[in-house]
Amino acid sequence: MFLYLAVTIGTSSLAYKIWLSINKNFLSYRRKSISSKKNVYINGMSCCFPPNCYRQTQMCNMFIKNYCAGQTNIIPKDLDFIHRVFSAALIETCYVNLPEDRLFIRMKREEYIEYVKRTMLSMACQSARNAIDNSNGLKLDQITHIVFGTMTATISAPSMDIFIAKELGLNPTVKRLNVEAMGCLTGFRLVGLCRDIALQSESNIVLLIVSDIRSALGNQLTPFIPMEPIDRSNVIIAALFRDACGAAIFSQKIPNHCCTVIDHRSGIIENTLELGRVKEFNDSSIHLYLDKQLPYAVFNYVPNVVNKLLEEYKIDIQTCQFAVHTGGPKIIRGIQQCLDLQPEQVCASWYVMINYGNLSGSSNLVVVEHFRRWKYSSTKPICKNIVFPEDFNKYKYIIGLSFGPGIAVECVLFGLE
Repeated sequence: MFLYLAVTIGTSSLAYKIWLSINKNFLSYRRKSISSKKNVYINGMSCCFPPNCYRQTQMCNMFIKNYCAGQTNIIPKDLDFIHRVFSAALIETCYVNLPEDRLFIRMKREEYIEYVKRTMLSMACQSARNAIDNSNGLKLDQITHIVFGTMTATISAPSMDIFIAKELGLNPTVKRLNVEAMGCLTGFRLVGLCRDIALQSESNIVLLIVSDIRSALGNQLTPFIPMEPIDRSNVIIAALFRDACGAAIFSQKIPNHCCTVIDHRSGIIENTLELGRVKEFNDSSIHLYLDKQLPYAVFNYVPNVVNKLLEEYKIDIQTCQFAVHTGGPKIIRGIQQCLDLQPEQVCASWYVMINYGNLSGSSNLVVVEHFRRWKYSSTKPICKNIVFPEDFNKYKYIIGLSFGPGIAVECVLFGLE
């Protein structure tokens, strides 16, 4: 355009000055456009867990004792199935707020609601305070938005965000959002939302908390009938789901260790609506159904999403760590295989799976927090059977992947500097 203008006007001094002025203005605009590009940073991050730590063998024994009333009530092939599922989960330790003698003991609905709300509130506030402590100088009264998410939903009000805001002493004008029932993708769906909120204004400081007390599903299982075939979905639930909370703070303020939220994508996989369902019954039982085809629907869908994202940003997949929802060994292995990843590229997912279990939507933040901490710390993780990078600094990005009822998929691109 500018070359054409210079030629048509001619080579006079006036024409040259006009051409030069236009070019200078254009270049100045381009420089301002590039320099004014907004980034959203994670200013602080934290995760926390209930106080009681259990070995997976303890969880298995208490499932048999408390839910099944002892192994003499279980059909031999079902007893074998129970032991195989608890072992195949590859969980070594986990954290639950209940004492051992209350694990897998049936709760009345009111007792269940009181227990999960009290536990969520305690962990949410602890995670938020820790995230603020890690935020390079931010204060709780600077928070302009709070977003809370959980799959451990209850029908009660006020909503959990109100209780958290009051407990933390947040400004009464803080803008709030309470999100429930989105499943194991809750964390990354809300990371994308918090990024969008933080982008709207330099003054926006967004606190995200995702808390799940999913082990409490084990207290609301459909009844066990002695010497009748066991509901195998109940065994899987009892073997996998555990408790955790993650928190993160988002803003345009640049922290000491830069971790940016670059982009996020959402998708619903066609013809998968019936592959994952949660249903509550009149007796307060909660039943979770996961179809055997669910993982394969995810594995077929994910490569296209990830490859398009990497192509758009011209990112080499070998420079990416993957924060995969800790839905179970089959999920982590399947994502590694369908994307042709090296074992060390999913190290944080394996670490969280083995040491904490399936944490539902809170796992999203917990996995990212672990790798982010390792990258910027002189202390590196040690865990048998997990391959860790020799050089954490070679990874410039984290791709978060999580999945939930729908079947829906969330993908978040984080930048590491």
